[in-house]
Amino acid sequence: MIRVIFKNIFKLINNMRYIKQIMFEKIGKAGQDLLKKSKVTIMGLGALGTRSAELLARAGIGNLILIDRDIVELSNLQRQTLFKESDINKPKVLAAKAHLEEINSEIKITTIFKDINYKNIESNIKGDLILDCTDNLETRFLINEFSIEKNIPWIFASVIGSSGMLFNFIPSKTPCFKCIFSEPEITLDTCDTEGIINTTASLISSIQVTEAFKILTKQPYVKELIYFDLWKNKL
Repeated sequence: MIRVIFKNIFKLINNMRYIKQIMFEKIGKAGQDLLKKSKVTIMGLGALGTRSAELLARAGIGNLILIDRDIVELSNLQRQTLFKESDINKPKVLAAKAHLEEINSEIKITTIFKDINYKNIESNIKGDLILDCTDNLETRFLINEFSIEKNIPWIFASVIGSSGMLFNFIPSKTPCFKCIFSEPEITLDTCDTEGIINTTASLISSIQVTEAFKILTKQPYVKELIYFDLWKNKL
């Protein structure tokens, strides 16, 4: 009896962290439990990846896998909100993990400091959902093929300037990435070529994580391509 009482007290204290999220009717206690049991892989820790990782950590996603091959540079700090000046020259995955563990010590964080290719993708990408926070089409076509083969949903997101777009790719339920971007030689502009304002990444990552909540809690998700220009404030 005493053990049951203490167990219930522990659950109550643990849920206090997420109480406002649990109060939101679309999440609730059942939804929060699903988030806690979820494993999400984040591909890329740039402007989108750092913000999405932070939001997922604060929301109580039980297991995060962070993948990136780069180190933190001074120019990253303008938009990659998880990093500080003291992180410059550190691998992004290690700097991100250190900060996320200070935000939420209850979750498990795995870091992978390498370039993902067709030879190693299967051994590194795991879980219930993949968040694409990369900036190149080659990796996205690779994620698309892996997603279909392993039946793992993924959320494509892209930002540039003041605009961004997003699409939920769910195997057998939505068109695949190759259906929309059918030519591998297509080149999309990137932040390196066109620049970006930091609010764009914050907006799109917020939408990406919200869609992740829907998918992980088994609720209806947006099935259309989302595009928004923040500067013009219109779809």
